[in-house]
Amino acid sequence: MTKNASVPKQFSAESGTQVKALRNIFGNVWFLLALAIYGVSLAILWRNNSFAPGDAISLLVIFGIAFPLLAWATTLRARPLTLTVHRRATEMWLLFACLIGVTLYLVWGPALSEALVPASWLASERGKFFVVLGRKLVVFVVIPFVVFRTVFGYGWRDFGLQIAGLRALGGNHLPVVLALSIAILLFQFFVGNGAAPIRRGEFHASQLATGLPLCFAWLFFEAGLVEEFFFRALLQTRLAAWFRSEVTGVTLMALLFGLAHAPGFILRHAGLEDAIGANPSPADSMAYAIVVLSVAGILFGIVWARTKNLLAVMIIHAATDLLPNFAQFMKTWG
Repeated sequence: MTKNASVPKQFSAESGTQVKALRNIFGNVWFLLALAIYGVSLAILWRNNSFAPGDAISLLVIFGIAFPLLAWATTLRARPLTLTVHRRATEMWLLFACLIGVTLYLVWGPALSEALVPASWLASERGKFFVVLGRKLVVFVVIPFVVFRTVFGYGWRDFGLQIAGLRALGGNHLPVVLALSIAILLFQFFVGNGAAPIRRGEFHASQLATGLPLCFAWLFFEAGLVEEFFFRALLQTRLAAWFRSEVTGVTLMALLFGLAHAPGFILRHAGLEDAIGANPSPADSMAYAIVVLSVAGILFGIVWARTKNLLAVMIIHAATDLLPNFAQFMKTWG
């Protein structure tokens, strides 16, 4: 297909009906395969005495069903931004290479980068904050963007970063941003463990008034830009174009998002001790990546599919991570 090939009709705001889109979900072979993979992964973890099945089911119901339905309902009148995307095998091969690179980074990148930077930069928690942000921006944003711009001529607007996106945030993209951000913040405040220090009154009013906006601004770039650019604007967009299906794009992106973390879980067991034990098997590590991380990717995938607005998903992502990361942010920055 030539460079000037048109975007499939499915990507225009006028294509199809909402009812047809819903019917397409359960008729999509990749979605059904993903459900089967999730079921097998959950069955594997069920045998692990350290695993709490109730937490996984709750995560599925809330972040895999309830919040995605809210995202769908609040984007019924949304008009997605117009992006340029081509259905070419060369892009898919390059995308695969980028995914392998990110996977290798998740396994060995943090330790390698810390060995390469001056020790003085890592002497304080504040220094580490900037080192982590810098390496994430380079790996997840700068390198992929430069490569795709150099090889295929894409610009920022083709990844959903547009002036029209700012206008949409005050128009038909505003309902989904407000509804999801508020719903997730309320859920995490009253239920989430990350907000427990706030509920206990460990921070006074001035700390909350100053710290929450600063933490949100930090996460807007450190989590929102980094993850949404790579996994949604780059990966999901091209998967959806290749398979001519937004449902397939969301499904495969969510699976790949989880599996990209699996090698790190297998080799380093990072963050798994409280969830599935100190020394989980490779099968348990991969299953955990699917059951937890893949489910978490569904919500943002749906928002991206319905808006193609990078700023919108960055805001929602930052709001999602705000309360769980606030205590650590305040510990570092005071």
